[in-house]
Amino acid sequence: MGTVVVPLGIGDPQGRRFENIDAIVDTGSTFTAIPRTMLQRLGVPVERSVQSELADGSHAPVDIGRTIIRLEGQEFPTPVIFAEAGEPTPLGVVTLEEALLAVDPVSGRLIPTNVLRL
Repeated sequence: MGTVVVPLGIGDPQGRRFENIDAIVDTGSTFTAIPRTMLQRLGVPVERSVQSELADGSHAPVDIGRTIIRLEGQEFPTPVIFAEAGEPTPLGVVTLEEALLAVDPVSGRLIPTNVLRL
């Protein structure tokens, strides 16, 4: 399986206005990271700042907010990280689980899980 890239609609907090971006499905990322400039344009507020462990093992503060996204025909709220310029746009596992989607390792596509794990 190679890199899985999906179209993602990022909405304002009310879900009235959307901008599109391609996101890399990253099952190693907890949250979805969206460019800060896009989130600011859409009026998404920072709810809190937390320390985050980066892929290289270092730690850095990140801002987190919540907004509406469109993924695979669904619209729902999800937490998002305010990413800085030049950083990738990973689609994290929290967003995947909220959408009840998983990555099919054979086809490399998103598939419905149809299962809630309680």
